[in-house]
Amino acid sequence: MKRNSEWKSILGSAECGEVLARVANLRKKGKRIHPIEKDVFRAFEDCAFKDVRVVILGQDPYPREGQAIGRAFAMPESTKKVPRSLRNIFEEVRRDYPRGEMPKPTLQWWARQGVFLLNTTLTVEHGRRNSHAPIGWKEAVTIPTLKKLSAEREHLVFMLWGNHAKSFKQHILDQPRHLVLEASHPSPLSVVGFQECGHFRKANDYLSQHGIDRITWMYEP
Repeated sequence: MKRNSEWKSILGSAECGEVLARVANLRKKGKRIHPIEKDVFRAFEDCAFKDVRVVILGQDPYPREGQAIGRAFAMPESTKKVPRSLRNIFEEVRRDYPRGEMPKPTLQWWARQGVFLLNTTLTVEHGRRNSHAPIGWKEAVTIPTLKKLSAEREHLVFMLWGNHAKSFKQHILDQPRHLVLEASHPSPLSVVGFQECGHFRKANDYLSQHGIDRITWMYEP
């Protein structure tokens, strides 16, 4: 599996190896695990450490067949029904940026620009949302990743949506030199607190203020 060398201290750690071994053991026992093995670290493969500009923190992969692709909130291009959370995210992008085409549900357009779409738990058992929360991903990967990014980079934007994502704020080091944006989760149950949060425009305004290229949130073919 190709991994960016700057992530090696995390993805190549003994702790990460132990979690991978647990997941592999579950697969051997016949458990259906999402995403497929080659996509588990896709968020890291999308973004070189030095290229990350925005971090969007999700919870865990979609627990249904053919949905999870290794990016938080993203789905395959072939998906026929976009989940309501992702639709609400797109609606918020459209509110901030009315022009342009909506990106595909794969969110590859964002990932290519340095939007790091990280789930706090990288795998899930089929049909059992949050089932791998206790397996060790947070301690082995998520927390070290947030600490490394916030300690070694400057002027990143962290988007934390919902109480679960907000609980990781404590692991963002040296917060004054980054922008941390918080809102409710974009799910239908809490979308009122997410609507009109303006996070996508606020992120670009912050990046521009620090001489960093803005994210083109709407697709421009």
